Amino acid sequence: MRHSIIKLLILFNFLLVDSYGQEIIANTCDSTLLTKKEYEKCKSDTAWTADILIKTNYIIKFKSDLLPKYRLIRRNFNVPPTLQKSLLQLKIIYDTVLNKKLSVFQTEMDRNQKYVQPKAYLSSLLSFHVLKFYPDIYAILLNEIHLQLTPKTTSEEQKKYKNLFNKTIKSIPTGLYQKLFKITDELNADNNKIMQQGVTKMFQGSIQEGYKSQCDIINFLLWAE
Repeated sequence: MRHSIIKLLILFNFLLVDSYGQEIIANTCDSTLLTKKEYEKCKSDTAWTADILIKTNYIIKFKSDLLPKYRLIRRNFNVPPTLQKSLLQLKIIYDTVLNKKLSVFQTEMDRNQKYVQPKAYLSSLLSFHVLKFYPDIYAILLNEIHLQLTPKTTSEEQKKYKNLFNKTIKSIPTGLYQKLFKITDELNADNNKIMQQGVTKMFQGSIQEGYKSQCDIINFLLWAE
């Protein structure tokens, strides 16, 4: 997984950096080869150029600045065996569901973009890959929007995810929970600073503050699994 992400970032750096006088080129939108709708989508794709740059810079800062700092902190936590077991179960489910959804989303994105919006496609890929190198359990497993989005999560599946999530939260010792709450609050503050350029998280919706804190804690613990 990490190898594929590194290759993805190298690709975007190659596309975006001004070295050798290069920059992202304009789409070739030939009205004689495209339908009217395809041509309109191709021309409107330019709007995503800045978005690719913003997301790429965010990922670079997140992976090279924030994550190394908090990885050292994460390694110092002693996680009880019962909690470790629940986390491993959640991580397997998270990775499986994320990979399934990403596979379908990639196909759907390209189809909906009439295969002529490469910049919109790249921008969406960047957003999805953030979820691969740092988990967001609410965005992928717990958000009820996935009961409608393709590929759909069934009510029974989401109930299972929520039950395992609640079980995992309850298995965190009080002292450890308090430490995790403080650390994830600091991580969120640092992350918000580098998101100010316009980066938004996917599939967030409206989350109650207490529930969001629980999700943040589980995300932090899952990250090292």
